[in-house]
Amino acid sequence: MVTLQNAFFGRIANREAAIDFAKWAALGFFLAAAFVAFFAFLAWPRLLFVAVTYAICGYFTRYKFSRLAVVDGVSLSVLCFLVPFVFPESRSGMLFALVIWFGVRGIEATFKLHGRFSLQSSSQNT
Repeated sequence: MVTLQNAFFGRIANREAAIDFAKWAALGFFLAAAFVAFFAFLAWPRLLFVAVTYAICGYFTRYKFSRLAVVDGVSLSVLCFLVPFVFPESRSGMLFALVIWFGVRGIEATFKLHGRFSLQSSSQNT
């Protein structure tokens, strides 16, 4: 089990840790989806598309360990992080900075799951 401190700065040493890191990244995407959906229902209904995209990225990251979903989620987080710099009245940058960090760790974890640790699991099963 990966703790919050290890999720920020820990090392991915085995397959179980990589799975836990991918789940932390998915949790970040789900939290971002909830945050964006909250504001979509309050004021900007067009943001609901962004919330659904975050939720889809979170699902495929958590249950399928998809590298593409993590990269898409991080790309979307970078765009959402840059919004406060373009529109100064927006104040949501810190949340998306955390989602970017969890997503980058998720990218590392999913690439290791499909690379180095995929061979480890197949050799243990034989």
